[in-house]
Amino acid sequence: MTAPQYLITSVENGVGIMQLDHPRKRNALGWELHEQIIAAFEAWAYDDDVAAVLMIGNEDYFCSGWALDVLQGTSGEERTRFTDLAHKLMVTIYDFRKPTVAAVAGVAPGYGMDLANMCDITIASENAAFGSTQVKYAMNGFYHGMLAKTNTQRARRMFFTGDPIDAHEAVRCGLADEVVPVGTLRESALRLAGQIAEHGSELTTVLKEVALRASNMDHVGATAYELRVTRDLLGREIFTRRIAEGLEHLRSGTSRATERLNAES
Repeated sequence: MTAPQYLITSVENGVGIMQLDHPRKRNALGWELHEQIIAAFEAWAYDDDVAAVLMIGNEDYFCSGWALDVLQGTSGEERTRFTDLAHKLMVTIYDFRKPTVAAVAGVAPGYGMDLANMCDITIASENAAFGSTQVKYAMNGFYHGMLAKTNTQRARRMFFTGDPIDAHEAVRCGLADEVVPVGTLRESALRLAGQIAEHGSELTTVLKEVALRASNMDHVGATAYELRVTRDLLGREIFTRRIAEGLEHLRSGTSRATERLNAES
């Protein structure tokens, strides 16, 4: 199998790391990167060694958006094929059966920001900026992705103006979850992804399905559905093992979650 040309993939402690690597175009998404990202997600979907996925560029930039130059001089049919490929990528990430983390540095314009919004959690470097800049090219941004993470007014303001916001404003309005110092993005995002992955792919897959389904239900349906999931988990070997480990930690006064909380205080 030929190695991806613009994507570096590896697995570390249960985390599938997907590093965009097309420096000449600052990781703009053309035909190749679309296809390579989709292929990587498909390869990891049922790989038990991967419990979570981290998508990252580098400490200077994440993704500069759609590779608009690929649409110059193309026919309507070719452009339709490209937008169909973009749709496949969006659905692949949105519906991926395990948790996903995006690590964003530098300006993430247009589809670059959209790529992060398709992931479950976004970690931003201090130098990050987010903008729905497609309007400046007479295109529409990915409104649904923004609305899934922030409020209606903020999503529409960004959607209509194309003006960017910095990393701290992105956290304040919900487009990102955490801001970390410049130069520590990979380390910080990998630590978070590792904390998710330590639960193992069996459990993270169940949790991701709950996150996908429950958010689209009314409160009665969501409560009933989540309790059915709980009942299913109670019958699994992983629960028997984890409950014994958890009780042992309680008796000894140790807890990884508490240790992390104390370390952050």
